[in-house]
Amino acid sequence: ADDDWIENGTSNVASYAALRSGSYTFRINATDDRGQWSNSIKEISVIIHPPFWFSWWAYLIYILFAAILVRWYFLFREKGIKTEQSLVFQKREAMRLKEIDEVKDRFFSNITHEFRTPLTLIISPLEKLMQDETLPAPAINTIKTAQRNSKQLLHLINEFLDFSKLNVGQMKVKLSAGELDLFAADCVQSFEAGAADKNIHLSFSADGVKGLYLFDEEKWSKIILNLLSNALKFTPQNGEVSVALSALEEYKVRLEVEDTGPGIPAAQQQKIFDRFYQVDDSSIRNYGGTGIGLSLVKELTELMQGSIELESDPGRLTRFTVIIPVQKMDAKKNIHSVVSAVEKQKINNNSEDELPLLLVAEDNDELRAFLIESMQHRYRVIEAPDGMKAWDLILHELPDIIISDVMMPGQDGFDLCRICKSDNRTSHIGFILLTSKAAHDARLKGLSSCADDYITKPFHLDELELRAGNLLVRQQKIREHLQALILSTKPQVQMPDVTNPFLVELYKEIDEKIDDAQLGVEHLCKTMGMSRSTLNRKLKSLLDISPNDLVRQYRLQKATGFLSAGMDISSAAYKVGFSSPSYFSQCFKEQYGTTPSDWVLQKN
Repeated sequence: ADDDWIENGTSNVASYAALRSGSYTFRINATDDRGQWSNSIKEISVIIHPPFWFSWWAYLIYILFAAILVRWYFLFREKGIKTEQSLVFQKREAMRLKEIDEVKDRFFSNITHEFRTPLTLIISPLEKLMQDETLPAPAINTIKTAQRNSKQLLHLINEFLDFSKLNVGQMKVKLSAGELDLFAADCVQSFEAGAADKNIHLSFSADGVKGLYLFDEEKWSKIILNLLSNALKFTPQNGEVSVALSALEEYKVRLEVEDTGPGIPAAQQQKIFDRFYQVDDSSIRNYGGTGIGLSLVKELTELMQGSIELESDPGRLTRFTVIIPVQKMDAKKNIHSVVSAVEKQKINNNSEDELPLLLVAEDNDELRAFLIESMQHRYRVIEAPDGMKAWDLILHELPDIIISDVMMPGQDGFDLCRICKSDNRTSHIGFILLTSKAAHDARLKGLSSCADDYITKPFHLDELELRAGNLLVRQQKIREHLQALILSTKPQVQMPDVTNPFLVELYKEIDEKIDDAQLGVEHLCKTMGMSRSTLNRKLKSLLDISPNDLVRQYRLQKATGFLSAGMDISSAAYKVGFSSPSYFSQCFKEQYGTTPSDWVLQKN
């Protein structure tokens, strides 16, 4: 705006731009022809309104918006502080709950471990009482009841221990080799007596699961036993329980356990796998339970990368379906690799003849091939498909260790082990029985047949290797003990006290012909009923010595006794079968580092 007059000349246009909003007065004056200004001044009032963003209502909006922003900021800040405090609280609460869970886990773990000791002291005497034939029938029935409930309590304690291991991540998948269908059938068979008591028809079927698998036997056993125990518990009299095992694609196996029990309501089927959850239904609650079996089944299944589903039609049936991936051993591939490895070993590894000799006696071709393939990196392995052929190989090859199945055609593992251990020619051989029979009676029968060890199928390969290795270590320690006892480097006045039945019999045969200089290996082989190679391998395994060296060692020990009793050197030499005193003195010095005459002088 202009406060002073502005002469515009002859132009009749006045231009103003960018005027601020407000009220203005526009004055106009003009001159006459002589240039005199007129006394009459014209005025025009002009009002310029502000733009809408500078209007009062716009400023009001600005103020309200600013107030809202400030309010939102404080609310956001307050919410952030509350969220941060909540997270800190939740973290502290989670840590507190974790500590409480750890305390509970330690408590349950410790107390369940404490329970196991007195339970063992209860179950063991009950088993001893069960074998007492003088007890009356009512007492036996009472003992059976106590024993059954004690074992059930032990089973519950073991489940609590499993939960503790799962919580702390200590439970791992441990694969073992075995026939999955036979293993599942054995698990089902253990429930036949309980099913018969309730007149329940219990059936088992396997479809396409033949052959050797790698699977976790402990977890599979717990899954089958828990599902089957629940099915039998909830199935009424005269009902049916079926267990079906079938192979699926992509190396998966499906386990189905179906029963004709009361079923589970649809609304509660999703919660049935929660820990300690029990269906609140009178038809089911009457059967009792702890609510941990199905939860354990679910967690064990998921640990093995499997899945479990429930299908239940209340009043008609209940079906649990478990699908778990397993690894199947390819028999053709295994056998081919074994043959190739054996041929390669014969061609290129002749220097490995000093490896221990292992005999695998197993009628299942697939399992036998798997064992050979697994053990051949530490042993020279020979095989037999049955007990009769195994015995022929034992007598001919005299292996260091035998791994034998129990159930074989012709001659079973128990008989093979008993014959092997009762024969002086083969009694030193380490014997491991391998069988699917895990029952207590079967174990006792295996150990009573003098087996050195007993492993049930499915087995862990590393455990089998360690047990076989332990047998070799034990044989080596026995060999070192006998060597120190018999093959002394110093003259012994008294003959060593030998208890080994084979050596006792061998020394007896040597004694009868000790004065005969012609006594040799042929005579010993004839009297001992052994071939020359068998006698050599037997003495090699016992003393790491040849038969001729043993005869000479025995002659020197006997001569030492005669010399100690006052006999002259020549008489002692001829009495123990040396051809001349000079040869006797030479052998005596080689063995003991001194001549017979010097030793007699030192002794006197």
